[in-house]
Amino acid sequence: MRRLAVDRRALRGAAVSLLAVVLALAVSLLVIALSGAPVGDAALAMWDGVFGSPAQFGATLTKFVPLVLAAVGWVVASRAGRLNVGLEGQILAGGTTAAVVGLHLSGLPMAVHLPLAVLAGAAGGAALGGIAAWLWARRGVNDFIATLLLTLIMTQVVSWLANGPMEEPTGTLGQSSPVADSARWPVLLARTTLRWDIVLVVVVVLAAAYVLGRTVVGYRLRLTGANPSAAKATGTRTRLVGVGALCTSAAVAGVAGSSLVLAAPAGNLAPGFSANYGFDGIVVALLARNNPLACIPAALLLAALRQGGGLMEARVGISSGLVTATQAVVILLVTGSAWLVERRRSRRPAATAAEQPARVAEGAHS
Repeated sequence: MRRLAVDRRALRGAAVSLLAVVLALAVSLLVIALSGAPVGDAALAMWDGVFGSPAQFGATLTKFVPLVLAAVGWVVASRAGRLNVGLEGQILAGGTTAAVVGLHLSGLPMAVHLPLAVLAGAAGGAALGGIAAWLWARRGVNDFIATLLLTLIMTQVVSWLANGPMEEPTGTLGQSSPVADSARWPVLLARTTLRWDIVLVVVVVLAAAYVLGRTVVGYRLRLTGANPSAAKATGTRTRLVGVGALCTSAAVAGVAGSSLVLAAPAGNLAPGFSANYGFDGIVVALLARNNPLACIPAALLLAALRQGGGLMEARVGISSGLVTATQAVVILLVTGSAWLVERRRSRRPAATAAEQPARVAEGAHS
């Protein structure tokens, strides 16, 4: 019975998210029609931008990788009740440390150099997240504010590094030299930008789903996020759980940052290389309703909107800002529907003792 209750809630959440996407796309098409642009041509341009050629589809999957990783980072933190809105800064930190290893440890074989660079990215993200975690745990600084402000700082740090200590030898391009070939992800599909870093998605998503859903660590995370008082009563050190969740979340974001450097065609550190993937990753996680496995289709959708929006603007003349507006509508619909569902639940009679374990086990899914 408990399993059935959880499955029903998961299916209801998936249905709500799917309806939100459909409504958001319908609203976008309505805006296109009201602007006087041909809806059919816009939709065709969007399709061609995503699936028109192997190169286009490869570019979509290239954008898909950091979106999934950032989304999983958000999920890990939110399961423990923490709000890590600094994923963007942690991506920047991870990409920076990965670039440092890729530039200054040349001469190593790829089997050693590439993993070191990826691990350096994870360490860089975790270090920045660790600062926010320390401020929250020891100084009482709100984690939302701490992670957000650290992102602003990290943005300036990357700009200074790319235009100063790490700038390429000519000193005119405002970016670093390319990292060593031994630190770069190999190409997966010829004549596309897709590289082997996509395997990170499989590893990270499956690991997150397993740990969060089937281990004691995941249970403590969910219990801490759902009911800190109950977690303390069981002997769980909720503050330590929150710190661990923030640092792990930041480490996953740092891996996404390493991918944006080590799998990029240019392979260098440049200001703004994160391209708002951290903030879009939060959109993916909300759309996936904090389910690691559901982050995959949600990220694929947003990657398609990113990739197809550029061609739509070039071919039909519709601003790619419509993609941002579509994401905003999705957020409003998903969060609004979640609020309505919770309000409906609160009006029902108190759950029976048999239903309570299912809600705790489900944790932050909804």
